[in-house]
Amino acid sequence: MLDSLRKTASGIIGFAIVGILVIAFAVWGIADIFTGFSDDAVAEVGDQKIDSATFEREFRAEMDRMSERLGQPLTREQALRFGADRMALSRLISVVSLDEAASDLGLAIGDEAVGLDIVTDPNLQSAFGRFDREVFRQVLRQNGISEERFIEQRRKGMLRAQLAGVVEAGIPAPEALVGTILRFQEESRVASYIILPPSLVTEIPEPSEEDIASLYEAGSSAFTLPETRDFSVMEIEPADILDTISVSDDQLQAAYQERRGEYDVPERRELVQITFPSEGDARAALDRLREGTAISEIAGEIGLDEADLHLGNVTRDELLSPVLADAAFATESGAWSEPVRGPLGWAIFRTDSIEPGNPSTFEGVREQLLASLKLELAREQIYDIQNNIEDARAGGEVLDSISERFNIEVRHFTGVTRQGRTREGATAELPELPGLLDAVFDNMEGDQIPPLDTGKEGYYWVEINTVTPAAMKPLDEVRDEIVKVWTDRQREAALEEIAQRLADRGNAGESFETIASELNRGVLTMPGIQRYAQNDTFSRSAVAKLFAAPEGGFTWGPVGVGDSIVLMQVRSIRVPDVDKTSQAYADALANVTDSIGADMLQTFVVGYQNQAGVKINQGLLQRLTAADNAR
Repeated sequence: MLDSLRKTASGIIGFAIVGILVIAFAVWGIADIFTGFSDDAVAEVGDQKIDSATFEREFRAEMDRMSERLGQPLTREQALRFGADRMALSRLISVVSLDEAASDLGLAIGDEAVGLDIVTDPNLQSAFGRFDREVFRQVLRQNGISEERFIEQRRKGMLRAQLAGVVEAGIPAPEALVGTILRFQEESRVASYIILPPSLVTEIPEPSEEDIASLYEAGSSAFTLPETRDFSVMEIEPADILDTISVSDDQLQAAYQERRGEYDVPERRELVQITFPSEGDARAALDRLREGTAISEIAGEIGLDEADLHLGNVTRDELLSPVLADAAFATESGAWSEPVRGPLGWAIFRTDSIEPGNPSTFEGVREQLLASLKLELAREQIYDIQNNIEDARAGGEVLDSISERFNIEVRHFTGVTRQGRTREGATAELPELPGLLDAVFDNMEGDQIPPLDTGKEGYYWVEINTVTPAAMKPLDEVRDEIVKVWTDRQREAALEEIAQRLADRGNAGESFETIASELNRGVLTMPGIQRYAQNDTFSRSAVAKLFAAPEGGFTWGPVGVGDSIVLMQVRSIRVPDVDKTSQAYADALANVTDSIGADMLQTFVVGYQNQAGVKINQGLLQRLTAADNAR
């Protein structure tokens, strides 16, 4: 259910609701009750049930979201460790809680509104911005649901958005709170400062052998050569074997007859569609239209603008159902159709113009069809080749031998770290294959690694040749490096001591000019810096310390770029006046209002769940989320 809404819901509201509620349940958890379930109910909220198929779809969707955030595909076991099952279930429970609440409150949305929402959904439109019947069918196939089920879930999604909007609406943001937040965000400070460079520290003693040995041991990871692996990779994709595929004229002719609809240019019509709840309403409106009543008048009576009734220049497949298409495309230009019953009510159509279709010819599409057919056959053969290679590997054959027999290139890589670099830190030239380094470093030499997906309908194989363990560099090789690290740390600590002493003198009443003159430096001024600013001179850490100091106070922090320290004094604090007509105030007001609305929605859902009761079938949930469950 939620998977279909996730892929097709229009607007921002649905996504905002889901995001807010997932956060709420991640924090608060869910009260578990373990009895009274239907056989296939993973969880129940009141009378609303979450079946195992719905949970599995949302769990896989959550795996995909996590994989996208991490930039690499997750296994089921990894997703479970990251809590994808709990996130998916929390999201579903939040959604069905709103469904139950909407049902209890008697909320409803009419067929006309649902139909308009579907046909105007950008996710269901063609590249020309019109409802596309084929896109709609693809969405139904991808989600494994019927057209009636899709419409039902779209209606529920609209009801959830309606309910959430009511809960969030009408709660004013306190002006005092908005003003306080705005003043905090917009406050700026005028600062005097000087730069204290590392050269102020003139004497650093040489480290003793004990110091060197201690730093060598404490910083062993910094002086360690990382583990590397030598491995081989062999990959094959459909494009690699296209030249070996032959297609006869008879096969091409048969494929053309089967698919000619994909190449024919279909008839298009400029259509007007009006939908009514009953046949009687449709018939009455049709009679009035044929008598000369304006379309705009009929549209106004059902709460729509005339523009809402124009479908544009569409094909048969772009209409919501074949029944509607038959009626619309049987009407003569300029005429109205008889009422016909569709998925969302009784519809009448007017055809404003007709663009005749243009059937394709075999010779005209021959090359395009040949390329398409060869690619399909290559996809089928790739699977057979993969099976033959696996048989050879099961018999002990190595990739180099297999590559010669199947004429597939094998590439060899040496000295690669888990981060995809050489031991010297250079980027290794590796193929862009999903999960390659994980496969290399999650297995050992001699392991039979299963074939992996190239991400382009092909397979690749990995063979671990050599594992070179991590090893400490000899002390003699890194002595100079250790001495430099030790010296830099001593200089840094000494410079911080100087900065602290100077800040203490300033806070004791000594003028900044006197302090600066001793260092042969002039005092500089930053005319106004805001709380979240940073630049080459003022790091985020330095700015945070500046805003923590009182007016007239001294403090110090690292510069934005380099090893120096900036010594600062707060000369003045500028607290802005709150201008309620400014864009900054409008933005702060919107943010506070949204936050309050989100809190109210969280409170409503959690309160409703406490009232309706949430039950989780832990036994079924554990079976569905078992690591070896490959459903």
